[in-house]
Amino acid sequence: MFKKGSIAVVVILSMAVLQAAVAESEWGKPKPWEHCTAGVERMPCIFGSTLYYVKDYDIYMSTWDGASGKWSEPQPVPGPINTGANEINPCIAGGGKVLYFARYDPITDYDFYRSEWNEAKGEWGEPIKIEELSTDTQEWDIWVNDDETIAYVTTKGSYGGAASVGERDIWKSTRSGDKWATPVNIGAPVNTAGSEWSIFVDSTGRLFIDGKRDDTVGAYDIYVAESDTASPVNVGEPINSEFDEREVAFDERFFFFSASNREGGVGAYDLWYCPPAR
Repeated sequence: MFKKGSIAVVVILSMAVLQAAVAESEWGKPKPWEHCTAGVERMPCIFGSTLYYVKDYDIYMSTWDGASGKWSEPQPVPGPINTGANEINPCIAGGGKVLYFARYDPITDYDFYRSEWNEAKGEWGEPIKIEELSTDTQEWDIWVNDDETIAYVTTKGSYGGAASVGERDIWKSTRSGDKWATPVNIGAPVNTAGSEWSIFVDSTGRLFIDGKRDDTVGAYDIYVAESDTASPVNVGEPINSEFDEREVAFDERFFFFSASNREGGVGAYDLWYCPPAR
C-alpha cells in the first residue's frame, strides 16, 4: 500500500510526464501561421487538410497543399454562415458534412447553430439554432464528435436548473436521434470558479481547455486533462508563454492554437502553428 507521500509523488510525476508529452515530445516550436494579418485570426478547427477558423469574427477556411507545402489563400466558408453578426468557434463533424458554430444575438448573446453541407450547391445550408444547447446568456465554444453523439460546450449560462461552478463552465451533452439531452456540468477539477473558455477533445479522449488557473503563466494558458474527470495540467512551454494562449485544434499532422499579442505575432490575435516533432 502506498503512503500518502508516495501517492503525492506519483501524481506529481504523472502530471509532469503528461506535460512533457504535450509540450516537448509531440510538437515543435510554435510559429505564426503564414496567413496571419493585422486583424483577428483565432478559434481553429482542423478537418482533413482543411483549416477552419475565425477571421475578424467571420468563419474562413484554408486548405493544405502537401505538394507545395503551403496553405491556400483563406476564403469565407460558402453559404449563409457569415452575417453582419459575429460567427465564432467552428467545429466540423459528420464526416465533414456538418458545421457547428456560435452566432451573436443582441438579446441572448452567442447561441449555437448547426449547418449541413449542400452538395448540389457546393455550400453550407441555412444554419439552425440548437435550442437544447443554447441559453438566454452567452454560449461560447462547442466541440462535437464526428458521429454527433457527444458535445462539450462552454457557456456563462446553465441548463436544467443546475448550478454553475464558475463564471464560464464546460458542460457535456449526448444526442439520441435529433435531440440533444440536457447538458450536464462536468464539474471540478476541470471547471473552476473562473472561466473555462474553450474545449477541444483529441482522438484519445484528452480534453484541451484554456483559462486562468493557479499556475497560469500568462493571463490565459492552455491545459490538458486525460478525461473530463481528471485534473488539467498546464501544457507548459513552448506552447504557453507569458502572453495569452487560447483555443487549440490538432490532428496527427497539424497543431494550431490562438494567442493574443504574443511576441513575434502579427495582429492582436494570431493563429500559431506547431510542426510535428521529429
